[in-house]
Order: sequence, then C-alpha cells, then structure tokens
Amino acid sequence: MTTITSTVSEPAPHPPQLLFNATVHSTAEPYAEAMMVERGQVAWLGSDETAEQMQHAGLVTSDLDRGFLAPGFVGVAGLTLGELSPGTVADVLDVAAHHLGYSALRLRIDLTVEDITAERSAITGQHLVEALQVAAGHPVEVWPVLHLHRVEADGGAPSIGPVNTLLDLLEAWELPGRSPAVQLTFGEILPNLLGVRSWCAEAGRQLLLECTATEPSVVVDATVTSQKHLRELKQGPSPATPTVLVGFDTADRAQWEGLLNTGVHVLLTGPGHLATALSVGVPTSAAPPEGQNPWQLVTDHVYQPSDPVSARAGFNAQTRGAYRSLPDAPPLGGQLSLGAEATYCVWEVEQLSVQTPGSTISAWSTDTRARTPLLPHLDGETLPRLVSTVIQGR
Repeated sequence: MTTITSTVSEPAPHPPQLLFNATVHSTAEPYAEAMMVERGQVAWLGSDETAEQMQHAGLVTSDLDRGFLAPGFVGVAGLTLGELSPGTVADVLDVAAHHLGYSALRLRIDLTVEDITAERSAITGQHLVEALQVAAGHPVEVWPVLHLHRVEADGGAPSIGPVNTLLDLLEAWELPGRSPAVQLTFGEILPNLLGVRSWCAEAGRQLLLECTATEPSVVVDATVTSQKHLRELKQGPSPATPTVLVGFDTADRAQWEGLLNTGVHVLLTGPGHLATALSVGVPTSAAPPEGQNPWQLVTDHVYQPSDPVSARAGFNAQTRGAYRSLPDAPPLGGQLSLGAEATYCVWEVEQLSVQTPGSTISAWSTDTRARTPLLPHLDGETLPRLVSTVIQGR
C-alpha cells in the first residue's frame, strides 16, 4: 500500500474532494467504496464505479489504495496544571490526531483545591485561558474537563465548598472553547454526593466521577440514592449533560441493572464488561490508556475472557457511542453519512471482516440485506496502521 504521511490536513474547503478505491465504514452505505467531501461534510457515498463517472476537471480526487476509511476515535488525555502550557496542549492534540487516530478528545486538566484559592485562582485562570485557547483553535475537537483533587467531604456543606468555588470561577474565568466539565474523585465526595450533583446540575456543568478506587457496589448504591433524591427535588442533570462514571466496571450484572434508568453514563478506561453493560442498556463508552492505539482496546474487548463483544460493538464504544456522553456533540458524531461532518481516519489494514465476539473467525452474512459494514479483522497480534486523519474536511 502507498504510504501517506499521517497528518491533519490544512483547511481546504474548495473545491470538493472525491475519495475512492477504499472501504468506507458507513452504516448508511455499508458497501461504499468512495466518498465525496464538500464544505466539510459528507456529500455522497457510493461505489467506485459511480465515482469514476463523477470525476471532472474541477474535482480533487484521492486514490486511497484500498485503505479503510472510518470515523475517528474519541479519547481521553490528561495534564496537570504544572504541565499545562500552550505548547504541551498542542503536542498532546497533535499526537492524538497524527499518531493515534483521535478526532475528538476529553482533555482532562488536574487541579487541587489549593489551585483555586483566592491567592492562586487568578494565575490558575490565566494558565487555563492560554492553554484552552490553543485547544479551541486545534482541528481536534476538544471537550475540556477540570478534575478537582483533594476535596475532603464529610457530609457538611462547607466541606465541599471548593466545588462551589470552582463552579463560580468557571463563570468568572470565561474560558475559550467548549464549556468545561467538572470531574471529582468518587471516594472524596461520597458523603456529599447529592450536594455535588445538585450544584453541578444547577450550574449546567457536566459532572464526571472517577470511580476506579471505589467498590462498584458503593458506586451503584450511592448513585441510585442520589438520583432518587434529585428527582424528588427536580434538580437532576439535563440529558444533554449526563453524569459520567469514569472507570466504573463490574462483573455483576445486577449492579449494571442497578444503574439502569439513573441517567448516568459509564466510561470504561480499559477492557471491561462492555457486553453486559450494553445488554442491560446502560449507555457505555470506552477509552484506552493514553498513548495506546485505540484498536488495541477494541481487540481487548473482542477477546475479553468472560464478556467478549463483537468488533462492531467494541468500535462503536469508542466512536459514535462515545459522542453520546459529550455535551453539544454533533448529532451525527462518529458516523459517516450524508450531511455528517467529514471527520475520519484512513487506516492501512491487512483484512476486513465481520468479526464475532472472542473469535478469530470472521462471521459473514450471506444476506446482503444485513447491511453490516466491515471492520479490520483483529487477530490479537496485528493492529491497523494510521495513514491520515481529517477533521471536518480539513
């Protein structure tokens, strides 16, 4: 296959571009081999034969040499306040797009309660403004998350005062780009979970709760109880800004069922019980550890020993499924269909298939009405190689 330098293309809205000689992963057109991009959107999907007939002098054409063209991944990256600078943010986002195939990213910035005191809040705000200005101008779509550490909740309202301080500062700082979400460590705010969720909902801020160090049963019981009280108080978060349990996972199906109808989403931060979560109906997405090829996590979920999923389910959890918990996400985020943003990656792959859970054998449907788009065959050893990333046609 012809090697193309992995990069995020420079803005070039005109003229339209026709990509052909590819396999396009689209649920709208599962057998598409070509795609037209115009004004940053998907304008057409179809066969190479039709694409050849569409070519004319004013059209830019790109032969993808049988590359696999698919929606970009949604990932997570983190920086401490000490690491935060315009240069480091640009580097993190460049690596995410150029080397890993991310088109969207939750950018977590770790703060402590000392960083938002009256003495230090102004300099903290300045650092955030400078860094998030770079993020807002980068092609990768960024959803900022401020993780406040060292909150010492004891059941009294004063003990979670730093959370309220951060919510007030987020209004005062007027940070560029998307409205930042607030992330807290579940165990640190457990005695005041109801108050924290109520304050964030009232402020219109999405709340993420880091759960990896808390027993799943504790997370479930506290979430269910707080959600019940929020409904009674009519103070629950908007469906557009759902509470996200980051790193939650359990092998107990009953615990997943306990989260059902609480309105929370789950973000797996490594291989987890994705099949159980999806079968129960809990909105669940996934993101690999920083720096890891996202196809590795898809592979890990396909071969998860006790709870495998299909390659399609593993892929969707890091693409279209991941957009569902992002506030103000594009309605067709993580999909390639007519009118959707032309945000995609091109990958070099050895084989394409429809792969069943935990299987090295491809399960092909002989009925064309199944309309199942292909994905790279994941054998547990080799992974697709990124060729290029394009975001909103750029």
